[in-house]
Amino acid sequence: MNWANRITLIRIFLMPIIIVLMGIVPFPGTSLYHSWDQWLTINGPNVTYSLPTSYLIAGILFIVASLTDLLDGYVARRYNQVTTFGKFFDSIADKLLTNTVLIVFACANIIPVWMTVVLIARDFVIDVVRQILASQKVIMAANQLGRVRAAVEMFGMIILFFIGFRMFGGQSLKTGQWDEFGWVNQIIMIPMYLATVLSLLASGNYIYLNRKALFDMTVIKKPKLESDQNQNG
Repeated sequence: MNWANRITLIRIFLMPIIIVLMGIVPFPGTSLYHSWDQWLTINGPNVTYSLPTSYLIAGILFIVASLTDLLDGYVARRYNQVTTFGKFFDSIADKLLTNTVLIVFACANIIPVWMTVVLIARDFVIDVVRQILASQKVIMAANQLGRVRAAVEMFGMIILFFIGFRMFGGQSLKTGQWDEFGWVNQIIMIPMYLATVLSLLASGNYIYLNRKALFDMTVIKKPKLESDQNQNG
């Protein structure tokens, strides 16, 4: 096994650790909250910021896992270590990491459910498009917008590990300054809102760039079997 594949496996190994740490959810107002479990607490005049130890560790591991996504691709190309294993599991690891974290964020009401649905649905649509193109032996056209979307989404997710309305003791479905729909959290959520918009635009751009192959109306001819050819002969 080469180094590029080893790096990919590191990302797969880190994923369940991150999810377990996030699942503890020791935020103020929850049944699992313990003041001693807060790695950092800052008392302000109007609010108290508390960063749970579990989210601190999960956030650091998420950053490491995100960096391995860049590193394994660079190593594979730089040292000619591209393998079928790497192509398959690199894509799987990326989707499992981002989508499972998005689901946990949604369950904790850190991000809205509709946003998670849009972002995950985008991955599903792109996978379907890629499979259709592969069946026609068409290479999917590059999309710079997709790379920007991925970078913005990753940045937005990293922020939520360390700064979110939960860390300020905010309440779900409330509109107070520090609550879910308060202006502070809406500013924090700007990268995720932008990533959602870019996801829709990038998906549409992918489909547009590959429209000739996707909307080809030519009937796919069934290949003749050797036995049929012998009978016709």
